[in-house]
Amino acid sequence: MGISLYQRFSIEQAALFLRISVGDLRSLIKQERVNYIEITKSKIDFFGYQLLEFLLSTATQHKSQPMAFSNTPDRIIRAKEVQSMTGLSRTTLWRLENKFEFPRRVSLGANSVGWKLNEIKRWIDER
Repeated sequence: MGISLYQRFSIEQAALFLRISVGDLRSLIKQERVNYIEITKSKIDFFGYQLLEFLLSTATQHKSQPMAFSNTPDRIIRAKEVQSMTGLSRTTLWRLENKFEFPRRVSLGANSVGWKLNEIKRWIDER
């Protein structure tokens, strides 16, 4: 669903956009967790940017915590975990591998790769 920042939404449309029930949206309004515009005493509307602000605030509240390194046995980790640990994109990982500046990937099957956790930890410690 596309959205314009100054597009106005009724409470029903806003609930549909946020994929929550109207009752849940009314509860968020009472808790002052979502901004709105009061047209009359009984009519509430939302601008698109207000809904996007709410979505952004809920998305940033659930950030994953940094991974704590422990003395775990070596295991194979996937690209998303490597990206999370290093802060690098898939493309940057690939470029560093080709320059022999990053641990080599391990083939796990026809369309699947991973990296050895201990090699990634060692690479991070050396940085």
